[in-house]
Amino acid sequence: MSRAPNRFAMFGRIWRGISTLSTARIFSTMSSEKNSSGPRVGHLDIEQQVQEYRALIVTDKRPPVFGSVWHEIVVIIILTLGMALPPANQGSMQIAVPEIGESFGISGGNLSWTISAFTLTSGAFVLLMATFADNIGRKRMLLISYVWFSIWCLASAFVKNHIVFDIIRGLQGLSGAVSPPAAVGIIGATYIPGRRKNKAMATIAAGAPLGFVVGITSGGICTQFLSWRSILYFSAIEYTFLATLGWFLIPNDPAMNWIAVREKLALIDYLGALLSTSGLVLLVFALTESSVTGDGWRSPYVIALFVAGIIVMGIFVFWESKAKYPLMPLYIWRYPGVALCMIIIFCGFMNFLGVVSYYMVLFFQRVRGISAILTTAYLIPQALSGILVNVLVAYTLHIVPGRIFMVIAMTAFLVSALLWALQPLSLTYWAMAFPAICLSVVGADLSFNVANMHILSAVPVELQSSASGILNTVKQIAVSVGLAASSTIVKTAADKSPDEGTRKLYDSYRAAFWFAVGISGLGLVFSLFLKVGTKGAKREDNTNDTTQNTENAENTEKNVASSTQ
Repeated sequence: MSRAPNRFAMFGRIWRGISTLSTARIFSTMSSEKNSSGPRVGHLDIEQQVQEYRALIVTDKRPPVFGSVWHEIVVIIILTLGMALPPANQGSMQIAVPEIGESFGISGGNLSWTISAFTLTSGAFVLLMATFADNIGRKRMLLISYVWFSIWCLASAFVKNHIVFDIIRGLQGLSGAVSPPAAVGIIGATYIPGRRKNKAMATIAAGAPLGFVVGITSGGICTQFLSWRSILYFSAIEYTFLATLGWFLIPNDPAMNWIAVREKLALIDYLGALLSTSGLVLLVFALTESSVTGDGWRSPYVIALFVAGIIVMGIFVFWESKAKYPLMPLYIWRYPGVALCMIIIFCGFMNFLGVVSYYMVLFFQRVRGISAILTTAYLIPQALSGILVNVLVAYTLHIVPGRIFMVIAMTAFLVSALLWALQPLSLTYWAMAFPAICLSVVGADLSFNVANMHILSAVPVELQSSASGILNTVKQIAVSVGLAASSTIVKTAADKSPDEGTRKLYDSYRAAFWFAVGISGLGLVFSLFLKVGTKGAKREDNTNDTTQNTENAENTEKNVASSTQ
């Protein structure tokens, strides 16, 4: 028995050696003795190089934690797929919604839980999971989220009851609460501001809208040629592989012992997590149930749940202002432009993923009778548009003010929603659907890039994952609220429609699109007041910070000081 600890220690040393050796063999040998950022990274001077890199204010050099450009690229891809996890899952399930409804014998508001169970859990737990990432390690939490997602995807593929399926979908959503803030936090803490960081951030941000399109594409292929359950099998395989790859390649978190872990976990705001989760679940559940029950908002329990949700959320905000270690530090909202960015993103993604993306799939399949695979083909231009937009942002965000991009984004959302709302029952795809699909992803990519870059630039390094968590909470809750509210609108419009069959569906879906027009119009109005300049512009002397960064640093010191008093 006394030899057991030594055996485990020996196994640990062997495993670490293999990990280090494999990484070095794969990537370090691909780079030459000299590269664009200086000498090849060695084990002995890595800490010194990291310190020198951190001392820079603006730079385009590669972070020393990456042994080569190839190492950097592969890690960014792994992290981008972490950002893509929630929207890709939503897209793949959304294209299969009609088949899922037939499989379980459900429709209407009950069917919307197939999507909203995941998004609700993701949004409700993002703040808590982002805090875990900041405190116990972003890489650790990211890999845990990949494994967790794979396990529950595999489990849900065998479920025959829709209630159990929705519960497991909610458990899958916990991974969606972890992966985006952890992935963004790794990038934010690894890179120094500059055009290289802009490109990395643009790639990460592309994971959200492009992940949705890729999810729809893969989901359409699986649904058409295999079954909707095969989507879950492939998702489990994909993220198991990514977790394995990330174990070897993603830069390690700072070393921690269990005593330090316990101390950090003890500081987490668990009451705040309980209040925020309970409040959000009550609100979204009430909104969704209003479209399921026959009496709608006249049902006493629906009104009671909605009011209770508002009260609990109010208590949460009050508690966060008094908590010693708040789950959502309220001073984050006081940084210039942060609150306005959050509001604009809420409006934009309620439009994009909460209404338009959901009902355009149903419009194609149920109103126009198009197959899942043809619907997938119709959505391919969305992916191509998203790629072009992200390339544009990566190379121009240091030149074009973020305010201009945000106004363009919200205008694209508005025009896209208008095209869907005004679209006749029978019309060629190229006339209105095609430009509407392209414009929607233009709005999503531009707005999320600007908001993500600005918010992470505004907060200190130790709050990178928390700030990203708040942004992703806003985005996920916008999707859940959009799905719930639009379901109620569709049900009301369907009840009032004098027609039957396809025409009745058409009238009800148009009502949802007009709701999206109103939301995006509101976001456009807010974007006109946003003051966000360029990001990552390199000064000629490269020694002084911009006025904005100086102001942000001063605000950080004041806010941190006030929060600790």
